[in-house]
Amino acid sequence: MAVLPSSANTSNPQALGYEANLDDLFLRFAVGPGRQMNINTAPLQAQAIATSETPEDFQQEFGQTYSRIDFSGGSGLDKAHQRNAPENAFQRYWDSSGVDVFSNKEPGKEYKLSLLHSTEEPTNGDTLGTNGYMQELGGEIFYADGAVLKKIATPLTGDVSTDGTPSAGNNITGMAVLGSKLYFVANGDIYVRNSAGSYATYNTHKTFDKLWSMKGRLVASATNGELHEVSATSNPPTMKALPSGSSWTDVADGGAVVLACADDGYIYSFADESSTLTLKGQTFIEGEVPNAIDAAQGLIFYGTYQNTASGKIGRLYVAEITNANSLYVLVNAQLIKQWGDGTTTLNQAPYKIVSTRDSIFTGVVDTASKTNLWRYYLPTGGIARDLEFAESGIVEGIAVFSDTLFATVSGKGVYRETSNYVTSGYLISALADFFTSEKKQWVGAKVTTNSVTAGSIKLSTSVVPQDINNPTSSTWTEQVNIGGGTGGDEQIMENVTGRWLAAKLDITTDDQSQSPEALAFAVRGFQLVEDLVVDIPVNISDQIERPNRKRLRVNGQGDLIYQALRNKEGKNVQLEIFRPDTLLRGIIENVSAPVEEISARGSVTVFCLVRFRGSKIFTVSSASTTLGTGLLGVERLG
Repeated sequence: MAVLPSSANTSNPQALGYEANLDDLFLRFAVGPGRQMNINTAPLQAQAIATSETPEDFQQEFGQTYSRIDFSGGSGLDKAHQRNAPENAFQRYWDSSGVDVFSNKEPGKEYKLSLLHSTEEPTNGDTLGTNGYMQELGGEIFYADGAVLKKIATPLTGDVSTDGTPSAGNNITGMAVLGSKLYFVANGDIYVRNSAGSYATYNTHKTFDKLWSMKGRLVASATNGELHEVSATSNPPTMKALPSGSSWTDVADGGAVVLACADDGYIYSFADESSTLTLKGQTFIEGEVPNAIDAAQGLIFYGTYQNTASGKIGRLYVAEITNANSLYVLVNAQLIKQWGDGTTTLNQAPYKIVSTRDSIFTGVVDTASKTNLWRYYLPTGGIARDLEFAESGIVEGIAVFSDTLFATVSGKGVYRETSNYVTSGYLISALADFFTSEKKQWVGAKVTTNSVTAGSIKLSTSVVPQDINNPTSSTWTEQVNIGGGTGGDEQIMENVTGRWLAAKLDITTDDQSQSPEALAFAVRGFQLVEDLVVDIPVNISDQIERPNRKRLRVNGQGDLIYQALRNKEGKNVQLEIFRPDTLLRGIIENVSAPVEEISARGSVTVFCLVRFRGSKIFTVSSASTTLGTGLLGVERLG
């Protein structure tokens, strides 16, 4: 009687001529000339999603290309290939330092990645006390150094000189420009600079501590938490009085209104009504202290801090201002950047925000030995590190003259941007994985540049995801090094496999008057296919061949096995091939119709072709209770 051979009715299946076990169905093969068993790697599937951003990378090559030609979207993108990626994700990357990603984005300019300009401390500017407030007036840069007013009369090349002491022995605690005059707060009074070294009191009716100017008027805060609109000599009216113990942190022109930040957690709005600044709304910043504010192109930018055990987390937001029922409040606030976390021991709060025609700048402590200006580029909404100062301290003053940046680092010194370049910088791309978690074989990399005549441009790669946070990790492997010429030729990447890949561009120069310029980079890889396709000719005849034993015939045996195979089509199965010893899990893709073959000697073989697709199983969990076999991880011994 025909039965399906299984472990329940068949012991030592290999001794009886069985060559495979398909979900507890023992099978004999019909291998012979023209009907071999084949075990092959599954063919690669056609790639359906393009990930290249460089037009010339759309070419008939094996694999996929991850490339970038524009980085003006700024830093902060960790994964390059996301299904619902931000609109400008193709312009973004993870992190950079020392490279300029924005300056060459203006219309009419060729986009290129170059080094940032270096900074220097002008002569006599290498020391600075507290309260380094800074202003530009009439082509000169002024800044406070404790009680002393200092200036750089020729900002681009000149040295620092002393202008005078508005209030002898008393620190300058605020500074503002109104019209052609410079105003200060010192010792609770407001002073005006009439000429070099010549100062006069402007208003002494309150005990002032900070000073700002906007909309053609001066606004000052007092030590008792009051905010005043100040004019000469007269007792200034109170715009808003804060709760006891609170103080004002910054004031700016917000377009339709004046915006004022306070450490009680609110940003207040004041509108001009009958030539008087009148409170017209307030926005609460939950869990943070608004610390700096400015406006540009109709957007409001404000910086906050959140205290940690021994430091401050800094954050930068962008928001819009709206008028609802005659109340001006901030809406649609979006976090642009956060510096530090709950473990930081540094004060990483932004204390000053300055806007220019196309950018927002703020200064933040980066490490215990370094401070950076960060630049938010308005046309693309991207943020990146900009100028670097080789000292750690709060940036309380930022000024711009002739497209050159100046800044004070509290307790350290005053810095200005130079026309030279830094000696080195890097950019780390977002992680690429071509929208799949499969491992990839990364096979080629290239960098396209303008002609490199000084220094070099290098491309390194890493398959360790955490390396995007560590530019000095030992696992970054150099793939391309262009020390001259323009590059553009693909270099072979050897033995680089992994799901993720990040690229790091290092730009260096040995002549600081010029910078190498990168135009694009690309890396190419393809998915590592681990699926196998197994084509098996299975014996489905009624005649049963047995090694060293007489053959026998069981009517209906072959058809019973064939129908069992057909029932497994499209289903998840486990296939164990005894020789070669292979265990796989996958599906039966197809079972062919029976084929009857008559050999030259006259014997008849009936077989069908079974196609299986699946993956190898390298650890076998045995159900056997026989001593030793379970420990070996082999289900049965032939």
